[in-house]
Amino acid sequence: MVTTGASAAVASRLLGRTLHGERAITVDQTNQSVIVADEAVVKWLLPPVMTPHPGVELLVHLESRGFGAMPRFLGVEQRDGLVLALATEYVPGAQDGWDWFVDDVDSWLRGSLAPADVIAGATRMGALTAQLHAALADLQPAAVAARTYHVQATERLDDAMRLVGGEEGARLRDLAPAVLRALAPLDGGEVLAAHRVHGDLHAGQFLRAGDRLLITDFDGNPLADSAERRLPQSPLIDVASMVQSIDHVGRIVVKRRHPDR
Repeated sequence: MVTTGASAAVASRLLGRTLHGERAITVDQTNQSVIVADEAVVKWLLPPVMTPHPGVELLVHLESRGFGAMPRFLGVEQRDGLVLALATEYVPGAQDGWDWFVDDVDSWLRGSLAPADVIAGATRMGALTAQLHAALADLQPAAVAARTYHVQATERLDDAMRLVGGEEGARLRDLAPAVLRALAPLDGGEVLAAHRVHGDLHAGQFLRAGDRLLITDFDGNPLADSAERRLPQSPLIDVASMVQSIDHVGRIVVKRRHPDR
């Protein structure tokens, strides 16, 4: 539990002036974030992370490469080799993609938004993803065997079929041959370019505020440990995650319009 005043103290130190007023961000998330004086967002890490923090490394590198499509990084609060919190610029009026992109798709289906406008939003997210990867391309550049991803994916499919029962399990087993066929091209000798990536890229990581579109939350996969999140990966990992999340946006809209489905 973050004590009252702690976030304001961090933001004040990082910005070099006294700030007052705190309000928590109440959406469900892995960490606890607090808006301070409508100027900064202080994200407390639960639990704290040993330095070097993967997200901080990405933020510092992206700033050094002039990547401006993210909330400005203000700094960190750390103690005894642990990163307790990190702070970024507060973006007034920003909505994440689980709100704005879902609303755009819903509005299109209702006839109040042109298809071209929805496509334009998706295109901007794709272009911004490419710009992000271009800025990260020289951070731990490496080469990764495509077969590595084939092994990981087939192991996860095996685990899922073993663990998931009922109708969903039966549906998964029916789909398994098609999934394996889709994965087959990875089971060769191809070598993929790799570097540090976002690691948890989805529609919800794209903030829209007026004409601005920003990427946020560079902490990486919350299910992976810090060492794993710092490994170079193929940028296709982020692309696949984005494609999956756009499909999820469609499913959210269907559920919103047809609650009984």
